[in-house]
Order: sequence, then C-alpha cells, then structure tokens
Amino acid sequence: MDKKEGRIPILLLKTKSEPADGYEEYFTSFDNGSYSPVFVPVLEHRFKPDALGQVRDYIIGGSFLRDGTSGSQKYGAMIFTSQRAVEAFTKVVDDIRSLGSYSVDQLLPHNIPFYVVGPATARGLRALDLRCPIIGEGTGNGDALSAFILEHYSGLYPEPQKPTILFLVGDKRRDIIPRTLQSESLSPERRSQVHELVIYETGEMRSFKSDFTSLWSQNKERGVKSQWVVVFSPTGCRAMLEGLGLLDVGTGKAKPDGAPRDTLIATIGPTTRDYLGKEFAFTPDVCAETPSAEGIAYTMAGTRSSTRNAAGSSPNQEEKKAAGTKRKAEPAKPSPESKRGKKAAPTKQATIEETINAGEESKDAPNDIEMKEAGQDGEGPIDEHPEASPLDGEVEEFGKDNDKKIEDGDDRKLEAKDDGASSGTSKAETDGKGPVEESSQREQNMVSNILEKGIIYFFTRNRVGIEDADSVGDLQRTFFVLRPLPAGAKLNNGALLDLKNNRLLALPKKVFPKSHSDRFMAFVEKANTTIQDLKDNFFKGSTYETKTAGTRHNEPVTIVAEGVYAITRTEDRSTHLAYATTIPAELGEIQDDLGIRSQGSFLISVKNPERKGPASASLPQGPGFPKEIIEEFRGLAWSEVKPNYLDYPNCQILLIGEKTEKAVEPTTKDKKHDKETPMEEIEQLEHEDELRVQHLNGDDSVFVDLQISKKDYPKVPTTW
Repeated sequence: MDKKEGRIPILLLKTKSEPADGYEEYFTSFDNGSYSPVFVPVLEHRFKPDALGQVRDYIIGGSFLRDGTSGSQKYGAMIFTSQRAVEAFTKVVDDIRSLGSYSVDQLLPHNIPFYVVGPATARGLRALDLRCPIIGEGTGNGDALSAFILEHYSGLYPEPQKPTILFLVGDKRRDIIPRTLQSESLSPERRSQVHELVIYETGEMRSFKSDFTSLWSQNKERGVKSQWVVVFSPTGCRAMLEGLGLLDVGTGKAKPDGAPRDTLIATIGPTTRDYLGKEFAFTPDVCAETPSAEGIAYTMAGTRSSTRNAAGSSPNQEEKKAAGTKRKAEPAKPSPESKRGKKAAPTKQATIEETINAGEESKDAPNDIEMKEAGQDGEGPIDEHPEASPLDGEVEEFGKDNDKKIEDGDDRKLEAKDDGASSGTSKAETDGKGPVEESSQREQNMVSNILEKGIIYFFTRNRVGIEDADSVGDLQRTFFVLRPLPAGAKLNNGALLDLKNNRLLALPKKVFPKSHSDRFMAFVEKANTTIQDLKDNFFKGSTYETKTAGTRHNEPVTIVAEGVYAITRTEDRSTHLAYATTIPAELGEIQDDLGIRSQGSFLISVKNPERKGPASASLPQGPGFPKEIIEEFRGLAWSEVKPNYLDYPNCQILLIGEKTEKAVEPTTKDKKHDKETPMEEIEQLEHEDELRVQHLNGDDSVFVDLQISKKDYPKVPTTW
C-alpha cells in the first residue's frame, strides 16, 4: 500500500480487476491524489474434487464417444459459461494427459461442440488445444447462448433421442439455459436434456477477516487518522464489522455507540446497506448513488470535511459540484426515521446490485443466477471492458436465504423492487440535458462500423374491433420507433428529452423475421418527429363512423418492448439493425411470437424508389429522396442503409432474419487499433439503459419515456 504522508486509505472489499481496475485508476488520481486505494478480496472459488473425478471418469469411460463403453453416447456437447468452469475442466484434461495412458483427442472427438458464452471462456478452452469446436462466443449472455444451442444442437441431432449436454456450473447459477433447452413447449425433435454438474463453489475467502483486520490495524498504527471501507457485497460484512470492533459478540448486533468513528463505511448500493441494517442493526455512513468509483466519491463528498482536515486538503471544484448536484451524503449516524428512503435526490437510485441481486423483498426476481464478484471472471461487458460502465456491483448472496444469483457474464434480465421509487425528476432532467451525457472519450472509442445508435421501442396495434388480442392474427400491424442518440452518448438516470429526431416504422407482416428465410418489408411512416407528435397522432386510439359497420374503434397501441439498437455496416458492405431489449425484464410468449429477442438483429437494405417492385409491396407515394441519395443507389434496386435515408417518410426497407454475431462483426481496422466491438458498445448501452429504467420505474419507465399515462394504455404484456 502507498504510505505517502496524508493519503487516506480506502479499503475496497473486492478482487482487483485485471489488467486494470477502474476503482484503482479513479481513486489514485481523485482529489489530487488524496486517497490510497487497497483491494481486499472477499470471494474465493473452490473446486469440488468429486465432481472433477466425475468429469474425468466420463471422458475416460467413453461417454463422449458414439460407441463408448456404455454402448451408446451419453454426452454430445458441453456448455461453459464461466472461467471457473473452464479452469476446472482444464485441471481434468491436464490430469488425464498426465496419466499418459489415454488420448484426450480420441476421447473428446471433433464432433463434440463446446458451447461458450463469450470470448474469455473461449480463450481458456482454446488454450487446451483440443479438436472440439468452440462456438457461441458471440452470444454474450445465457439467453442468447441457449437460443443458439437450441438451433445448432438440433441441427446436429434432428432426432428426438439426442445425447445429453453436459453443463459444468458453479453452486450459484442461473438456469435459463437448461430451462430453455428442456422446455416442455418444445417439440421432441428440438428438446435437449441438460446435465448440470456443480464443479466449483463460491464463498467467503478464508483469510479475508485476518487480511482486512491486519491492513486496517497497520494503518492505525502508522498514525492514519481517517480511513474508508467500501463494501461491495453482503459477503464478508460480518467479518468486516468484527474486524473493526463494531459488533457486539453477545447480541450479534452493532454496538450501540454513537461516538464519531475514524473509519467510515460506504456501500456500493442499497442492498448491502439494507443487509447491514437488517442483519446487524448497523447503518453505513454513506450508500453510493451509482455503483461506480464516481458514485462512491459523490456520496463521500458530504462527509469529506472531516477526512479533508485529516489529509490537509479541501475539495476541488468538481467535488463541490458533485456534492451539490448529485446526492447529499447521509450523516454518519442517521436517525431511525432516516435510515431508509430519506434521500436528497427525489428518486431512488438504482444500482447494479438492484439489477443483479435485489434484496429479499424482490420475490419476483428470477431464482436462477450464477453469482460471482463483478469484473472478476465473467463474460461480455464484465470481462471485456470493465472501465466502460459501473460493473463492480453487489453480486454475492443476500444472506443464506436469498436465492438471487448471477450467471457469469449475464447480469441482464433481472427485476428489482423499487422500494416505492417513482419516476420523479432527476438531476439529469432538470439541467436541460436529460439522461444523455455526451462523452468525447466514448465518441473517440466508438467503433467505426456503428453508423447510428439509440433507443428502440416495439409496438403493436390490434385489429379494429378487437380489444384484447389472443394471437398475432388479432393484430393490425406491428411498429417500431428508432430514437437516435449522439455517437458519444452514454445514458444516466432520468426520462429522455423529447427531440425532433424520432422515426416511426411500420411492419405490415406483423412479426419480425426470425430466420434468414424470412424477408419482410417495412417502411418509414413518420420521420423527424417528436414523441409528443406520436403521442397525439399515433399512440392513442380513435373512434370513427362507417356507413356499413357503424361506429368502429381503433385501440391504443400496446408497447411490447424497449431496448437499445445500433445500425452497423460490416466489411461485406451490408448493413444491419442490431438490438438488445431492456423492457420487459423477462420476455414472454408475446415477444417470442413477434420475433423479439433479448438480443437480435436483421440484415437491412433500402429500396430504390425509382425501381419498380411488386404492386403488393409498393407504396402509393415514394420517399422523395433528393438527387444525391438517388445517385448513391447507382441504379441498383437495393442498397445498404444509411441512417439519413430513414429520415424520409415512405422509405422502404427490407428486413432479413440473421444471427446477431454477423451484425456485430468488428472491422479489420478496429481490431488492429484494439477498439471495442459493436457488441460491446450495444451491451454497454444496454446496461446503462437497464440502470436508467430501474431508476425510473422498472418496466413502467417506458410510459415515462413516451410521456403517456400508464392508465390509458395496456401494461407491457408478456402473454396473450
């Protein structure tokens, strides 16, 4: 630890992310270097010897061979969604190789696919140099991987009787993959059996208490007057309080001592704050407004006077601004009345921990998440670009009785109670900019083949006279709205401001293409319009008179999903519309029937209005493209989509179903310059949007965004 005179130690109860940790980088330079960040790991992963032995026996016993010793092939594939599972499997393979009596390549033949959720697990498996194909790394999360496996494995084994798939997991895991692959709603030809084998366990590091107590004591012994402890998870809280001498061993509760402390405690969010209160009757000094280094720093600002006196410095202008415009810190010892919910900010901040580990009150949250310390060994946004968004949230168990867990790399579709939060008015809304923050660094790092990014909404409208739709057949039409954002935009809290840049597109086919054989036309119905205009002239229903049928009623639209999107251009000069949904928290049969996925994409082309097409696919009036756009078609009937083409009503586009990985292929140039991939930008934007809508009002946030009353429109449905 840096022992520079006057530096304030900040003990971060988490594993340091490699190769760089955003918390270390931030606090090392924060407030002119007044802090000295130190990491104290809390979690450790332990392999289960019996399970390792089982895997070894499966391999040596020929369970992956079509003519194995058992007479039939037991397993036809393996699934890996965490680096720990890869490490465990690596140990098994190394043990078999060390025996010298078996050929692993023969026991694990090339027809056994290894399904992985992201590049980190893929890299670990490739290091084993096996012949098994490693596929699925572009999926990024459990939902997408399960859909990928469903299609791929059914292609390998089209018959009902398939070999079982072996899934190596930790003791805290999400069950979306086995639930999807084994669903009774699938036909026997598509259904696959999954054997989940718990191969490692996650728990509190045995040395944590002694390590933490030793560091804290050493700081006191060398004369440090003030220290901070930042808690990222309920795991380790008891040991932390015991190490600080704050716990009464007789009662198991915090000592009733209101005297000022020279060690201040911050939690990354309200779940751990509430856990400390419920379990130990202890109230931390501050709770981070947002789960990031910046969020912690903002909430420390209100208590900084005492720590600044110790350090001999004063807050800089940025900190003063943070203290005034974000959230005033809670007092060191709040009164019982202010213990929960009494915040200066008018709306409750949503945090990573709410997204992935909502407290015991959240009975609706999925009981199926594999947990780990964020930024440590996951996939997707957690592993690939930890500096891009606040990802070191609370991800450990909420006490022994809590069953909300996190799968490596998949912190996406979780529902958290809002503890009475309302949409309110955030700082972002009152400063005239809304939640959209333009970052020059974000824009500079933007991949070259993302032509546009933004928020996407999906709507349906029932056929005339049908109040409640029972199936796609009861729909009149499906629509989607594109709401572009600046290239360098990142999302903070609040409702989006209403700008005149929205586009409404109609899909007469009613459903989105689900495979490459589906090719559906869509057209721009409105462009360069406001949400207010859509509210007045599109969202709401209408009543009209006909000579033959009398009074007819058009139902209001139904909002079926919201998310983020990117229009991308790949090196084969094709353009794509890729998206990731944020609302609803859990997609249902309605979204599935409409072809809306957790992550999806379409190959998109725009029609040359000067080339005639089938009468059934033509509009009475063209888009009125200017001459320069017409010339860009070079006489071709179809062209790649440029975002400005979509700013013309009656512009026709063709949507073709495709696999998401095609739409997010990075360019050679971007790979050479080590830029982020389109998928990473989409996932980062998606993650920011998830936090934003959780802060507003969960799934109901879409009504706030669209400036419509929840009372006047159907809630976001998942079943017919």
